[in-house]
Amino acid sequence: MSDFLEVQKRALEVRNMYLSRPIQGGVNVLLYGDWGTGKTSFAKTCPTPVFIDSFDPQGTIVEALQPSIQTGDIIVENRWEDDSWKKPHAFSEWETEMERRMKMGFFEHFGTYMLDSLTRFSESCLWQICKKAGRPGQPYQLQDYNVQQLTIVDWLGQIAVLPCHTIITGHIEKVQDQVSGAMETGLLLAGKLSEKVSLAFVEKWVTRVLRGQGNKNEYVVQTHPEGIYRAETRIGGSKFSTFEEPDFRKLLKKAGFPADDKPSLFTKES
Repeated sequence: MSDFLEVQKRALEVRNMYLSRPIQGGVNVLLYGDWGTGKTSFAKTCPTPVFIDSFDPQGTIVEALQPSIQTGDIIVENRWEDDSWKKPHAFSEWETEMERRMKMGFFEHFGTYMLDSLTRFSESCLWQICKKAGRPGQPYQLQDYNVQQLTIVDWLGQIAVLPCHTIITGHIEKVQDQVSGAMETGLLLAGKLSEKVSLAFVEKWVTRVLRGQGNKNEYVVQTHPEGIYRAETRIGGSKFSTFEEPDFRKLLKKAGFPADDKPSLFTKES
């Protein structure tokens, strides 16, 4: 009986610690899909202000975002877009900037942070690794990929606990399973990075364009696995349908998570 009481006491302590510990950060989503399926446009549906680190060249010039950019509801940092394989600079500068932002409590004032896209971001990381090794613009070596995987996964872990919602976009890749011959999808990333990155996310959603009535395109977010597309949701569970309207605010509310905006950083005169 004494052993049982000791176990019960310890179990109660652990249970109470879990219940009392606040969940760090907001909802962390990997949003991936083909070009033109609405990944970047998803930002206009996020709790504001939205801050976007844009690595894709001219990735945020999409029409849907321009009104929100003009009002300051969406703020875009696009100096990373002109990175070069032979003369890389973006990833090193981004790391320095992110460390500065975190120290100053930058993200406490934002509703959502978006990194667009992980595909280009990971390439910039690899270019920087080669530069640091004294081999800029030269073929990659095996150890470069190992360092890239460790660096990217570490940063994703830090982004996941920012005091705001986080959206990481990525481009999709269709591959054939070498054993079964079946087609499946994954992130367009080098080597085993795709598998390791996927493990860092609670939510893995796929942006798709379906044929609706009258052959009209219907933009959707897939939250459950279907066909060759691998999607996953923990916050949505049975609340989410396989295909949902691509509206982050509505999905957060549907799952019972906060979707409030934070105060604007600008006045009308700004």
